[in-house]
Amino acid sequence: MSSNRKRLSARLFLVKEMVLRDIRARYAGSRLGIFWAFAQPLLWILLYAWVFGVILRIPVEKGFSTFPEFLLAGLLPWMAIQEGISRASTVLADNAAMVKKTVFPVETLVLSVVFAAVVNQVIAFVIYAAYLGWLGHLSLPWLLLTIPALAVQTLMTFGIACFAATVTTLVRDVAHGVNIALTVVFYATPIVYPPSMIPSNFRWVLSVNPVAHLAEWYRRAFTLHTAPDASSVLYLTVFSGVAAVLAAALFLRARPHFADLL
Repeated sequence: MSSNRKRLSARLFLVKEMVLRDIRARYAGSRLGIFWAFAQPLLWILLYAWVFGVILRIPVEKGFSTFPEFLLAGLLPWMAIQEGISRASTVLADNAAMVKKTVFPVETLVLSVVFAAVVNQVIAFVIYAAYLGWLGHLSLPWLLLTIPALAVQTLMTFGIACFAATVTTLVRDVAHGVNIALTVVFYATPIVYPPSMIPSNFRWVLSVNPVAHLAEWYRRAFTLHTAPDASSVLYLTVFSGVAAVLAAALFLRARPHFADLL
């Protein structure tokens, strides 16, 4: 028991150090440094808000006073999900030298890119919360709902990331398919448009799309200040848990072959 605890502690420490290394490397050599962690999400926020809110004039969903208020609750977690999965699909190939070391726990590579994306999301959430405070819509007690939402999101992202990392290592061409699939999911999710715009015969897509459930959860926590539907939370939690368990099992089964394939 003690040895397992020490092993887990060592791996968590390794993941933490890799996440910090990833964040530092991202802004190494730039004069503004960590400022870009705030500037980049802010730029995307302004761009999406201008294109979809001003140019395309997407209607504001009931309960939201501005389009950015509606947009950001879904866009910010999506950016973290997309980054985590996309980077995980090539993370083993990008770190082939480390993978080929028999003593190195390669699963920490996947964990590090997922957690690094979540850190960037939390930074962007701070900007979003400041915006809501300026609008007068910020409620700190309701923000507590974002904690379990973030935990379930991280679990789901890790599961899909493990699957993407495994399959793309076995078949390199799948990496291109991952990015295409992410684009499809993005536009199939009511992130830049309200759910009310979806035709009735396509509403079933919302019920099976876990990202749609997650975006609704965040919107309720940040602005609507209502508890998410229990059935929605249950579906998202079960989906994320099953995806993580199955994908992790596949990853561990394929792990002995990674070094030979890279």
